[in-house]
Amino acid sequence: MELSGLDGPVEVLRDRFGVPQVFAGNERDLLFAQGYLHAQDRFFQMELGRRAGHGRLSELIGESALELDRLSRTVGFGRIAASAEKDSPPETHKALEAYSAGVNACLTAEPRPPEFLLLRHHPEPWSPADTAAWSVIMAWSLSASWESDLLNGTAGEEYGNGLRVHADPGPGPGAGSNAWAVAPGRSASGSALLAGDPHLALGIPCLWYEVGLYGGPYNVVGASLPGTPGVVIGHNEEIAWSVTAALTDVQDLYVERFAEEDTRSYEYAGGWREAAVREEEIPVRGRREPVVQRVRTTLHGPIISDVLGGDGDLALRWAAPEPARLVGAGLAVNRARNQEEFLDALRGWTAPSQNFVYADRTGVVGKALAGPVPVRKNHRGERPVPGWDGEHEWDGFVPFEELPSAFDPEEGYVASANEAPEAGSVSIPGAYLPGYRKDRIEELLRSTPRHTLQTFRVIQGDLYCAPAHALAGRLAKLVTPPKVPSGLPRELAAWDGHLVAESRPGAVSRVTLEILLQRIAGNLDRVDSPLPTGAESYLTNLISELLGKLDYLPEEVLREALEGAVEILKKFCGPDPAGWNWGVLHVAELRHPLGIIGALHSLLNRGPYPFGGDANTVRLAAFRSGRSGKSGRLSFSPITTGPNYRFVVDTGDWGRGWSMISPGQSGHPASANYDDQIGLWLNVRYRPMVFGREMAELAAKHRLILRSG
Repeated sequence: MELSGLDGPVEVLRDRFGVPQVFAGNERDLLFAQGYLHAQDRFFQMELGRRAGHGRLSELIGESALELDRLSRTVGFGRIAASAEKDSPPETHKALEAYSAGVNACLTAEPRPPEFLLLRHHPEPWSPADTAAWSVIMAWSLSASWESDLLNGTAGEEYGNGLRVHADPGPGPGAGSNAWAVAPGRSASGSALLAGDPHLALGIPCLWYEVGLYGGPYNVVGASLPGTPGVVIGHNEEIAWSVTAALTDVQDLYVERFAEEDTRSYEYAGGWREAAVREEEIPVRGRREPVVQRVRTTLHGPIISDVLGGDGDLALRWAAPEPARLVGAGLAVNRARNQEEFLDALRGWTAPSQNFVYADRTGVVGKALAGPVPVRKNHRGERPVPGWDGEHEWDGFVPFEELPSAFDPEEGYVASANEAPEAGSVSIPGAYLPGYRKDRIEELLRSTPRHTLQTFRVIQGDLYCAPAHALAGRLAKLVTPPKVPSGLPRELAAWDGHLVAESRPGAVSRVTLEILLQRIAGNLDRVDSPLPTGAESYLTNLISELLGKLDYLPEEVLREALEGAVEILKKFCGPDPAGWNWGVLHVAELRHPLGIIGALHSLLNRGPYPFGGDANTVRLAAFRSGRSGKSGRLSFSPITTGPNYRFVVDTGDWGRGWSMISPGQSGHPASANYDDQIGLWLNVRYRPMVFGREMAELAAKHRLILRSG
């Protein structure tokens, strides 16, 4: 391809899975080529991402996206993104400009993706603000804790009713990730090993895009996010790293008091202030006139209840990302060559807060929290607080040097799985997940004296479910209820706790657990949120509360829940217990954004596939449950979240690394690489993680030369 804007030729070598290795003469050409490749394989995905960030999604796909656009405009995602163009440091701005130029070169040179033909849409040119808008959406989805504030209660009964609401977990809650590393003393190769498997919303195409980048100061391979330059997790010649969502609480809700006669005037610290008011016009496909969203903003932030409903006026304060700093920090991590440079890069990291797990060629392993931690006055951020008294403000952020980090621990390993940070001198509130995955990973790391990449792969596929196993032991001691098959208690007692898709006792115990969770959660009012995570964390943490009471629950309650589980299994699996298994209820469906259209369903979507695990297994497979129909019977959604990218590497030999991306590298339905890794994903198998020129030449099946012209 001859393209204007290049300084010299760029060579792209793709293996049979469509994963590109990019070789360029300088940094600008390298990032230009990455933008070109992202657009070549994933531009429809990029278009949806930037439109979500700018609050313009319903302009493309209609009414179904309006609520997300209203939220985006109210919080001001696009306004945050616009700062990337004017506030970027020169080096970061050059990187964003080079990447954007590559995207636009592809839009000019290549045919439109088929989704645009169906929608009769011609995309606009890409800009640095579009990269920023997509990064803001990712930051929100990984750090939105305001729902938990609502679920934890109001600022006081006199502050208004109806605030204790249940935010619907929506189509893709962010349920976290796994990452761990072992030092040379625990490695069979004598080198540090690292594994990572981030858990994001499942779909087709995958959110991740694997790429190798070689040119200028970069010599790196790993998972990138289409729309953003560089890689997010992976390795270069010296270091390897992965991340898990830290789930730090970076959002607070303030109950504001507005004057009855003036919806702009609000009380603060004994006086009155005037809220900023703006009107956002949202074009909606199929409507002649745009929807007008009125946005009020106090010193604490936008009044989010104006778009989400509920009684009272709630302002949202958010440690919002600084997109330019975030991109700059990410690229600095890509270039880092040792622990010192790595930590120096993390100083610039903004929201979303992440736990970084690290390993390098010298044998150092460690982990560090990066991202904002607000310093709060007179509260911990776990519930809405008065906005009018001036007594609950933020007083800056915790310095990076005071955030938790641990390098070269005595035990010879580090692990992270979205758990609460260890207690230290600094208070770090958050919507953390239970420690079941973290505990299991550490148990498996301790159980093998010398690890290999193969033992790491086994850990990534582990399906032991501690909560369901504990409940099964308790259920096995019950006097068998009349409606329960007589042999079931013996099966529950003998079950090893591995929640494989084929397991009957696993299905019985897990469904019973869900029934008990629904009972604890109670009948909460419901408010819909297009991009939630905090509510999911809140409900997941009820499992710990339930298990703590397990020995004290009345047998009548347990028998009733067990009988309810049997009825559900009869309904969905048939009356014969021989056909009962978890995989009938718990399936994976990979859905394309346009797969909801009947004629396109089978063409674009993949699945359903019976699937083991749940949100508490190392091989995470989170789902939603709820009451359906007039019967009120519990129903199970397809899996919403799971590990759609996995990699394991040996820092002593980068050529031995393995990775997998599901369902495939390409977003084009007609491509052979659209779904060619689903089998690897389902069976926890891997392909070689190509790194460097020599390995790229050996693996090359396709060669693309980009020349200036």
